[in-house]
Amino acid sequence: MPYSDFTLNKLEQKFGLFQRRTDLFQKPTRKIKPSKRLKEDLEDARMLPLLSEKAKSEFLIAPLLLELYRNNPHQFTIFSGFAFDVDNANQLNGICDFLFSQYPDAAELRDPVFCMVEAKNRTIEESFGQCGAEMYAARLYNQAQNKTEIVHGAVTNGTEWVFMKLQNNELLIDNYRFGIIELPQLLGAFQNVIDFYL
Repeated sequence: MPYSDFTLNKLEQKFGLFQRRTDLFQKPTRKIKPSKRLKEDLEDARMLPLLSEKAKSEFLIAPLLLELYRNNPHQFTIFSGFAFDVDNANQLNGICDFLFSQYPDAAELRDPVFCMVEAKNRTIEESFGQCGAEMYAARLYNQAQNKTEIVHGAVTNGTEWVFMKLQNNELLIDNYRFGIIELPQLLGAFQNVIDFYL
């Protein structure tokens, strides 16, 4: 099965990953002021028909991820629409919307992979399994090189974001749902993830 076929229950049955809701970030969440460029990009996006996952990825999600990249120059690389086939025998294969590699300025994927971002049209909860499967695949990918075993992830519909963390045999799902209207807090939460690896 590709990543999109996984549910939280299938992850538990197949890989022994137990889900748990928790607070991933200290409250209050740190705030990072968005740049004028990001605010203008998101304002322009409001005028477009964002009816597909591709449109949301291009006009809402990618500008935000590029802001993170600009805020952390030469610290990591973002890959978009990447075929991440890690373990075909266990159906850990398919296209990931976005993944972050700690290896900076890479032309091709290098370990360690530390964050996966999934964009969805449907409800965010329906995609926890897919993102969790991608995070588990990233951990296997990293383990081959004795790199970090803790992997972060996020699921978004473009306007709301939920963060996740894979640690040991637990898939931790943040209790808080960040809205795009909380842009400073959302950027701050992402920066917390990046800082964990830098």
